[in-house]
Amino acid sequence: MTQSNLSRRQFFSASALAATTFATANLRGQDARANCASSYEQYSYASDGKTAKIFSSAISEPVNILQISDSHLFLDDARGEEYKQFSDRMAKAYNHTKRATDGKETNPTEMFQEITSNAAKQDYDAITLTGDIVSFPSAAGVDFAKEQLEATGVPYFYTSGNHDWHFEGMEGSEKELRDEWIQKRLKPLYPDGVNPLCYSRIVNGVNLLMVDDSIYEILPEQLDFIRQELAKNIPTLVFMHIPLYAPGRSVGYGVGHPDWNAAHDRNMIVERRRQWPEAGHTAVTYSFRDELLAAQNMLGVFTGHIHQNTLDLVNGKPSNVVRAAYDGSTLRIELRPFPKRPEQRKTPTR
Repeated sequence: MTQSNLSRRQFFSASALAATTFATANLRGQDARANCASSYEQYSYASDGKTAKIFSSAISEPVNILQISDSHLFLDDARGEEYKQFSDRMAKAYNHTKRATDGKETNPTEMFQEITSNAAKQDYDAITLTGDIVSFPSAAGVDFAKEQLEATGVPYFYTSGNHDWHFEGMEGSEKELRDEWIQKRLKPLYPDGVNPLCYSRIVNGVNLLMVDDSIYEILPEQLDFIRQELAKNIPTLVFMHIPLYAPGRSVGYGVGHPDWNAAHDRNMIVERRRQWPEAGHTAVTYSFRDELLAAQNMLGVFTGHIHQNTLDLVNGKPSNVVRAAYDGSTLRIELRPFPKRPEQRKTPTR
């Protein structure tokens, strides 16, 4: 699913607004953790679409994260032969792309190699992959991605996107197909022993939450998970595939969108899947979005799916979408302690 891109002027205006808003705001939470607000009082966020910079009084040491999303690798081999009828459309969807930096003709495989090669040479503490790394559940694509990621020497954390597990036209609900193909194809991309639907890793004092929202809905166990993780009251970033609803955005920003329902499902036929529910989201999905954006210690949500850079402020919280990696785009996320002012000089006495 795609969304028309922000103009350069619009994007940088949004980023400047984010920085100004957060630099001047006292971000006291509205939830039960408000009594711990003092360590989160100073916070600013700014992004130019390539680098997102977060400064917080709750951060004690620098953290650098590389976000990769929507690489749409289309590699396949003999293991995929019996599924050709289900993979045919997406196997052809992104075969030829143009590098974002210079317009050079390229392809997702070349761009993924370039991204991971560059990552190995930089100072990243973690790589987060926010879905649609492959265009369909391809064993060859997963093997390639894992090989390239392992070669970086950087810890990486993955959550799936709607195309990673979806064989178009295959019988079954989206939840059933996700569960099946995570186990059959995608499991090598996850850390050992985690729940693929939600898990966390702490990197230099920052809690990274990987939450699978690739069916547009949130399950009760995922809501319980974020409640438990946010209750730890440590600086937290959340990584998902589909963006959270922001007023004015299309249903592509589908987690908690009031128009996410059967009446607004435009891609059911082309994607050969079941229609979205008549009644729309469950109460659990709405609670997930609302509680996440109200949490004092949640410093940002980072997603993909839309294939374009966008930035929304919802309840003063940044929700950032990264451009698709099939053209070489990524997002560098830098977390730093909030800068302290130099001590003021004493007024000379006369």
